[in-house]
Amino acid sequence: MADWFQKISIKYRLMAAFTVLFILTTGLAAVVIYSTVRDSLEDNILLQLETSTEGIRDTVQVAARVSIRNRLRAIAEKNVEILQGFNEAVQTGEMSEVEARAEARRILLSQTIGETGYIYAMSGKGIVEMHPALGMEGRDLSEHWLGKVQTGQRQGYIEYEWANPGEREERPKALYMMYFEPWDWIVSVSSYRSEFPALVDINDFRSVVDSHIIGKSGYVFIVDAQGDMIIHPWLQGNVTNTKGAKGSNLFQSVLEQGDGQITYWWVDPGYMTPREKLMVFRSVPEMDWFVCSASYLDEVYSPLERLRNLLLLTGAVVVLIILPLGYYLGSDIARPLKALAGSMSQAERGDLSVRADVKCQGEVGELAMRFNQYMSQLEGFNNDLKAEIDERVKAEQQLKLFAMVFHNALEGISITDTNGNMVEVNPSFTSITGYTPEEVLGKNPRVLKSEHHDDDFYRDMWLNLQKEGRWHGEIWNRRKNGETYPEILSISSVRDEDGEICNYVAVFHDISDMKLKDKQLEHQAYHDALTGLPNRTLAQDRLSVAIAHAQREDFKVAVLFLDIDNFKKINDSMGHAVGDILIQQVGERLKNDFRDADTVARLGGDEFLIVVEHVEDEREVIELADRLMAVFAEPFVLVNEEVEVTPSIGVTLYPDDGEDADILIKNADMAMYQSKAKGKNVYFLFTQEMNDRISRRLKLESDMRQAIKDRQFTVYFQPKIHLKTGTVMGMEALVRWAKPDGTIVSPADFIPLAEETGLIVPLGEFVLETSCQAMQLLDGVGCSDITVSVNLSPLQFEQEDLVDTVIANLERNGLPSKKLELEITESTLMTDIETSVEKLNLLSARGISIAIDDFGTGHSSLYYIKNFPINVLKIDQSFVRDMTDDMSDAQIVETIVLMAHNLGVKVVAEGVETRAQLELLEAYGCEMVQGYYYSKPLPLEDVIVYLQSKMAICHEYVD
Repeated sequence: MADWFQKISIKYRLMAAFTVLFILTTGLAAVVIYSTVRDSLEDNILLQLETSTEGIRDTVQVAARVSIRNRLRAIAEKNVEILQGFNEAVQTGEMSEVEARAEARRILLSQTIGETGYIYAMSGKGIVEMHPALGMEGRDLSEHWLGKVQTGQRQGYIEYEWANPGEREERPKALYMMYFEPWDWIVSVSSYRSEFPALVDINDFRSVVDSHIIGKSGYVFIVDAQGDMIIHPWLQGNVTNTKGAKGSNLFQSVLEQGDGQITYWWVDPGYMTPREKLMVFRSVPEMDWFVCSASYLDEVYSPLERLRNLLLLTGAVVVLIILPLGYYLGSDIARPLKALAGSMSQAERGDLSVRADVKCQGEVGELAMRFNQYMSQLEGFNNDLKAEIDERVKAEQQLKLFAMVFHNALEGISITDTNGNMVEVNPSFTSITGYTPEEVLGKNPRVLKSEHHDDDFYRDMWLNLQKEGRWHGEIWNRRKNGETYPEILSISSVRDEDGEICNYVAVFHDISDMKLKDKQLEHQAYHDALTGLPNRTLAQDRLSVAIAHAQREDFKVAVLFLDIDNFKKINDSMGHAVGDILIQQVGERLKNDFRDADTVARLGGDEFLIVVEHVEDEREVIELADRLMAVFAEPFVLVNEEVEVTPSIGVTLYPDDGEDADILIKNADMAMYQSKAKGKNVYFLFTQEMNDRISRRLKLESDMRQAIKDRQFTVYFQPKIHLKTGTVMGMEALVRWAKPDGTIVSPADFIPLAEETGLIVPLGEFVLETSCQAMQLLDGVGCSDITVSVNLSPLQFEQEDLVDTVIANLERNGLPSKKLELEITESTLMTDIETSVEKLNLLSARGISIAIDDFGTGHSSLYYIKNFPINVLKIDQSFVRDMTDDMSDAQIVETIVLMAHNLGVKVVAEGVETRAQLELLEAYGCEMVQGYYYSKPLPLEDVIVYLQSKMAICHEYVD
């Protein structure tokens, strides 16, 4: 297509271009005008519908409220007249006051307002004199807010929330009260909001709805939440299943959305075919009604038909005018261009003497003149270029030679700008320093600084470089791996054409090999370069010799494996150079504290090994360990700052803990890690039992990793029971591990290991996901009110994406946030107060409940606890277990319950196993309990059976 278009003459292309341009411009303007008018019409009808709907809704609400009030007032006045009649009968002696009150009570109680409304009476002091609900008569409501309002007001209309005895939730309600003074009765006629429609006289506002017309045939109607039509021009009865847009149930969609708008197809009386219609609807919540306004869209868009015809006619006229005009313009422009193109074609064939005819005016004439100037210059440039090509060939050959030398030189070469930032390095630079070009380009050469030279050294180097333009000498630098090395360095300045320095070129050669003598080579092979102490190879050799001596002379050899605690933090915070100084100082102290006959070696990093011969017994080993601990009693001075450093030490003894050097060092290393596990700054003596335990631990860790992959873990659930009602309020998710061979692994064994190895994170995610799936299943079996608590480990709580992970699990399983509760220990929260508050606020804002697990066992601050968004405190089972026998534990439990109530949070007691514990917790006011007294942790299928049995008992009790 493109090739075909290129073959067309330029005048026709210009004609086509002008035509297309004008058509597109006109078409775009037409589209914009049409769209703008259409949008304006849509906005206008939508605004009109919304205004009508909301105005009618407000009218209905006001009319309904007045109608309900008048209806209740009329009933109240009628009943007061009845009481007045009975009182007159008492006054005339026709009946006694007791008989009159009894008969009046019978008549008032026999009345119902709708299906659930009723009449009751209260004395002026707030005592219920008459009420249809059992247990309400004689009840003192003088301190209840409703009682205070009624005894204070005595007559008038009230809307409020109320729950009768036996009802768990309050419902919206309204009453009208009148005071009958002779008997001191406040007679109240009450009705629940669900009965309001029965109290409303629709004729109070029917005329307003029927008279409201939108456009030619739009109208307003009212339908209730059950789909029964309240007011409509022609529809009656239940319209829930009336088909609407795209075959859907139109009014069912309205009832489900409440407030909104919908477009649908509809056939009104008098029409044969369906027409598209727009409806806006708003809910009247207190009446469970919906006010709807509808209008046909073809009436709205009728002005667009005339506009479209006018735009089409305008477009046709524009095309007829533009075609001849475009042809004329194209021909006029193309003629001189064609002549100029012929000259260019001749020049293209190599004739640089060709010139264009400069007779044209305007841009084409200027183009021809420029062409002639260009050809003249081109002819001169062509001659100059031939001479320059020879010079460039020679220069390029020289540059290739220089580049080859730069990349293949054995010396390291770096080029810096005037600010000292590296702009280029050669491969030998990387080979010598270990830094790739990407790691150093743009950086200052001080990244290689070794700390072997003081500031004066570098100052003199820079001054000499500025004065002489070069510097040459020996210097120590540091490789990427931290190793220092000597080099011969030459730096030269490079100047530009103006004589200004533009770059510096540094050429260096690693002279480490030249520096090392034979003795130094041997020393380096068997000694640590940083401390000068024996390295691992020499230490193993000396230990082997010591073992041979011990075998011949029958004595023991002690091996002490030392690791500096938190050495990485010192390196990260103070720098590797300071870390090297600390290693040197530790090595110096160890060397000075032990005998020359003993071996003090550095194995690498922050690990040291001490070998002591001629040890008599274990007591002497302990003295050696104590002496080694004392080496670290005094602080180390690093960069004029005192730093406290502690060791972790593992100790083995030949021949008790091993018979060769490798085993003794390995077992000492193992004992050292036990020291780390004990809290650091201690020593630990190796035992075979420890070796077996560590082997079992490694095996358990390996099995657990495989178990997570194979999904061998199962989530059990333990119910949480409400003490007063006995109902199940929630469950705690607890993970269990059953191996394929049937072996059950105790959580006390694998949970701490998971925390230590970091496996608790994928394990915790599994528990959270499984718990959400369980809640989804519980919804399906009628247990939708059950909340599931999931424990968060410290490692999980530290994750930056914790909140997103939790919310994603809930959304993936279609669960509301209120169904999930997260349990977090005190110590986890107190690790980083500011971060903890931020995360808890994010979770709480999403509607997730927060519980403090094992409360009372941590080291929390009540000041911080009260500022956390906490919903539940869980009393640790260690207090509950002994509370019936130990007054201290009982007082702690009572104090926690009281404190929780004062803070406005719920309390759950864990580990309840006896009736005595249950009764004591109930006496203290504890809301919920959890423990074997009610149920042990159960798999999901057994939990469902348990919950259904509890539900059956509750239904039987209610019946």
